[in-house]
Amino acid sequence: MESSNNIMPPNLKQRIALYISARGLVNLDVMSKSDPQVEVYLKDKNTNWTLVGKTERINNNLNPDFSNFIECDYFFEKEQFVRFMAYDIDDNKGHKEFIGKVETTIGKICGALKQTFVSELKDDKHTKSRGKLIVRLDSINSSNDEARIKLSANLVSLSSMCCSAVNDPYFIISRARSQENREEFVRIFKGDVKLSNINPVWNPIKLKVAQICNGDHDLPIKFSVYSQIESGNDLFYGEAETTVNKLKSGDKRLNLSKKGKNGGALIIDQFVVIEMPNFMEYLRSGWAVNMSFAVDFTASNGEQSQLNSLHYQNPQSGVMNQYESAIWAVGRVVEPYALNCQFATFGFGGVPRFLGATSVSHCFNLNGQPNPQIIGLQNVFNAYKVAVNNTSLSGPTYMAPILKALLGYVQQCIQFQMYHCMVILTDGDIVDMTDTTDMVVQLSAFPVSIIIIGVGDDSFEKMKYLDSDDKVLQGKSGKAVRDIVQFVKFQDYKNQDIGVLAEEVLKEMPDQIVGYMLMKGIKPQKLEWVSVDNAVLSHNESAQVEIQQQLPQ
Repeated sequence: MESSNNIMPPNLKQRIALYISARGLVNLDVMSKSDPQVEVYLKDKNTNWTLVGKTERINNNLNPDFSNFIECDYFFEKEQFVRFMAYDIDDNKGHKEFIGKVETTIGKICGALKQTFVSELKDDKHTKSRGKLIVRLDSINSSNDEARIKLSANLVSLSSMCCSAVNDPYFIISRARSQENREEFVRIFKGDVKLSNINPVWNPIKLKVAQICNGDHDLPIKFSVYSQIESGNDLFYGEAETTVNKLKSGDKRLNLSKKGKNGGALIIDQFVVIEMPNFMEYLRSGWAVNMSFAVDFTASNGEQSQLNSLHYQNPQSGVMNQYESAIWAVGRVVEPYALNCQFATFGFGGVPRFLGATSVSHCFNLNGQPNPQIIGLQNVFNAYKVAVNNTSLSGPTYMAPILKALLGYVQQCIQFQMYHCMVILTDGDIVDMTDTTDMVVQLSAFPVSIIIIGVGDDSFEKMKYLDSDDKVLQGKSGKAVRDIVQFVKFQDYKNQDIGVLAEEVLKEMPDQIVGYMLMKGIKPQKLEWVSVDNAVLSHNESAQVEIQQQLPQ
């Protein structure tokens, strides 16, 4: 019997997005309303719950529609248990009170009417509902194209008897679920709030076209403009509908309507769709990835012999410390991409006695050799275990010397098709913040990504500053030309499957690589086959042979 084309073959996964809303949440605050956020977990093969994503926090709102959606893989043939945990986040430090949870399966969400799943939030202490959770499921189109959008507005001024400053506008972008379901919209993006301004000009944004319209350029999309009110009862200017095709063809002014009344106009100052190459296309066309590690040996880690030391070695139990776990988790993912599986590996902030040093070094080769390259992740792991027992912890935390060494190496290799990624593992604050910021700004013009993994309990505020997702990093020599830093705090993932840490750490790197290529006008080359030493190699393989033979030692 021939199988139906509508049946998903075994072991075929589909990337899906979960759009989350809630209604009638229990209020846990006294002087205001709860500030809800939802965390989403999947049960892994070992029956552990693994965090796969979280929504943003929405202030003072018991009926939130979250803009941050959750992506995950859906397997038709598997029973995938999913848990939604709703919290009231009381401050910027992440203190949270539990509102309630819902447990179900991806299959039940997929099979719900219009793929919209509704359930009561419950907790173990209360039998009554803590509010309703609403989850809408959509498949994700795999297009990598990106839209560059710049918006402004001319708004009709709002007034209120209870508010002295109500014209604090922001915008929401939503899209219809499908052409068949054009009445129901899901939120995909929320813009920044512009205070006391009826003629706001918002910062340019970049969104995947698949996110905006899921690959259908004629799918209705909606722009809604609100004024933020501290109580959470935001005021509505109006909304307008359009499509990607209309925006591409020149829609420049969208009149905002609120029940037939004029709320002003949203101005489309820019809407450009950029055809984005895929990260894998560059790897296939000959680009190599050069990986390196830098490990913090400052005294704030705690003396290695102490049980509470972040560098403590436990040969009896074999339990890895945070540095070992991070090296292994991230290295395991990136090793296949690393040029000949080699990693330049450094230490900083300690006294490397195995090198004969008697004073602190802020950049030393972890293998004790003139060439810092170590072949294979296991040997990197072993080199760390040897070095940590032969290095006196010192300090303070200077990061600029490590980045300066990286810049020097990159400049020597600029003629090669090679992208560099440095993973920095550190427990402390940065002392030379000005110099470090300036080095990051300089490196942003080169084929470089910097991943910082924070271990321990530090607040890491300066690390978060370097991870400038929402702003342009400013240094002494000017502004960064692109965002190259990704910061992740290890503690947020220590109770999860270690692979989740690697996924979070590395998720921005492909886009950073493609961003550099587009900035330099570099397009992926077509795959060619050449002869090297009587062997037929792809252009990719022969390029890596040439790179390896010519790299500075």
